Amino acid sequence: MQKNPGGLSIEPSGFFEVIDEAGQMLKWDRKYELGNDRIDAEHRIFLGLIVDFHDAAERDVPKDKLLRIFKEICKYAEFHFLSEENIMIDHRYPEQENHTNSHAKLLAEANNKLYQLQSGSINADDAFNFLFNWFAFHTSSEDKKLVGYIESSPDQ
Repeated sequence: MQKNPGGLSIEPSGFFEVIDEAGQMLKWDRKYELGNDRIDAEHRIFLGLIVDFHDAAERDVPKDKLLRIFKEICKYAEFHFLSEENIMIDHRYPEQENHTNSHAKLLAEANNKLYQLQSGSINADDAFNFLFNWFAFHTSSEDKKLVGYIESSPDQ
């Protein structure tokens, strides 16, 4: 995977940076937390899997291993989305339908990217950028709204 000179930085709403100035992948930090223990714990694992994918691509592991890691991320995303959707039901989240639809769309996109990676129409760098952008933007927008709603609910 190639890095841009000076390091790639993706900062949706100032929430995440992908790679720091020294070109080192950032690890989980408390500043990424949204304030819901369960969601934050799952996000920590999710980001860890994406970092694993990046690290494996950097080490130039065999393609079948890289594909297995990508599949693991897709499976974990499916679990995590179901978990979040159960939280939405428990808290009667008014945006549940939209949020659930975004989950379905993201999973479909992820499976499409997996197919593209498998067929060689995208490379590991493209796949990583998709995974990280998907995670960072969804987390810093949709999930942040969900946690904000839960925190402001009188029956939390």
